[in-house]
Amino acid sequence: MKQIFSWSHWSIATKILFMFLGLSIVSMGVIGYVTNLYIRNLGNYAIDTSTSLGQQAIDDSTLHLNQLGEDIIKQKSRDVARQVEMYLANRPAMTIDEMKADPVLRAIIVQPVGTTGYTTLLDPVNAEIIIHKFPGQEKNLDDLKTALPTFWSLLKTSVEGRTAGYYDWLEVDGSINKKFAGIEPVATSDGKTLNLWATTYISEFSMPAEQTKKEISAAIQDSSDHIRKNVTDVQNLFFIIFTVLVIIVIGLALLLSRVITSPIQALKIGAEAVGKGNLKYRLSVKNKDELGELANSFNDMAAALETYTEQFKRTAAENIEKERHIQENLRIYMRKVGQAQEDERKRIARELHDDTIQALVVVSRDLENLGSINSGQTATNVRKEIHRIIDGLRRYSQELRPSILDDLGLIPAVKWLASDLEKSSSIHTEIEITGKQRSLPPETDLMLFRITQEALTNIRRHSGATVTAIKIIYAEDVISLIINDNGKGFELTPRLSELARKGQLGLTGMKERAQLLGGTLHIKTQLDKGTELTITIPA
Repeated sequence: MKQIFSWSHWSIATKILFMFLGLSIVSMGVIGYVTNLYIRNLGNYAIDTSTSLGQQAIDDSTLHLNQLGEDIIKQKSRDVARQVEMYLANRPAMTIDEMKADPVLRAIIVQPVGTTGYTTLLDPVNAEIIIHKFPGQEKNLDDLKTALPTFWSLLKTSVEGRTAGYYDWLEVDGSINKKFAGIEPVATSDGKTLNLWATTYISEFSMPAEQTKKEISAAIQDSSDHIRKNVTDVQNLFFIIFTVLVIIVIGLALLLSRVITSPIQALKIGAEAVGKGNLKYRLSVKNKDELGELANSFNDMAAALETYTEQFKRTAAENIEKERHIQENLRIYMRKVGQAQEDERKRIARELHDDTIQALVVVSRDLENLGSINSGQTATNVRKEIHRIIDGLRRYSQELRPSILDDLGLIPAVKWLASDLEKSSSIHTEIEITGKQRSLPPETDLMLFRITQEALTNIRRHSGATVTAIKIIYAEDVISLIINDNGKGFELTPRLSELARKGQLGLTGMKERAQLLGGTLHIKTQLDKGTELTITIPA
């Protein structure tokens, strides 16, 4: 019974109902005029507020969409420019005419931007379009200097480096529309600097805001009409009724506002404290109504936020430690790769000195003695020695860059590696090709060849295997290379990043090459049960 009459156990709806019942019983006439005035002001305020908020939402949406569009365009120019530079880096002697005639380069340069835009390559110094979506537009632009001054100004500004901006563009129908361009410099091997333009009509990014503007305007108009109608109806209803209870209404309104606003004020103070970083702040609202439940929810939120913040700090510290570990492994890998390259250079130099050069000295001496009667040398012997030197030089050439890869492709090159393995180590090698064979980019062929070469080298040197198998699978969108042996296997580290630290540069190099192609390397091994490498790359 005590709880029934306890004010703190009443819901807000019950409190408001009780208050207004008291007002209506004392006198409904006094509050009529005040209600009429307040309702009119409330209606006007609601109309003004909804209109202002709607317009602000439209303006903010348009601004942010335009900014987002600008960022997308500038990022697109940077991405395509980097792709072009990577492509040109492998073709240092490419001229402008060769660029125009290269379909792969044109496909890299001309990419869509938004719905109507695209990327293109310009020479800012000579004011000339090098590669364009429409080849007919690949021409000199000097005639636009007067017709489109904003475009010309942006073109000349791009000579100094990266830039972006708006400009006017002349359409086919003679109209002029505003466009936005992100411009990124592209360095060529001959020292010139071209510009990669990513451009489109910026208005296409703000089209959703225009449609939203129409819908918000229509909704505001409907709401305004509805509010005005309700205000008029209420005014007509309460104009005479509420005329008497002004003083009572004021007192009860103050009491009601105090009851409602005290917990809300506490929530406000708590929100400010949490906003300043005091995540241990808790509310002490004792109400049992909806505001009390809100205070409890606020306390739960603050506790959860405190927990999440601590977890975030721990996760950030762990990520920093992982990054440091990765960087350390990378430095070790690069140092050991450099040492391995230097050792290989020394080996080749030593073999050239000890074998090829010495053999040439002998041939030179034999040639000098060839005319002597007592020399015992014949042209046939000298010719055999020269052929032996040629075979040695050809072997060095094959080790550095086998011509079979360039002449015949990946599959014959892999078969040559397998044949060489059998000749040099008596390890039986099986090769299986599945799927429809197709041409791959030269860099993909080279990387797969080097991975196979390194894997077979590891098998010959370390595995103790008698049989190895190579399987190449051509799938629809990937190519898989599987190499396994029946050797002694090894103990695999939990993370491949530890391979460089242990000096296992072969596996590390294979992993790095696979990642350069956007692929993966999976190692399956067990002591005395052999090893299987699976390399999967997009193709």
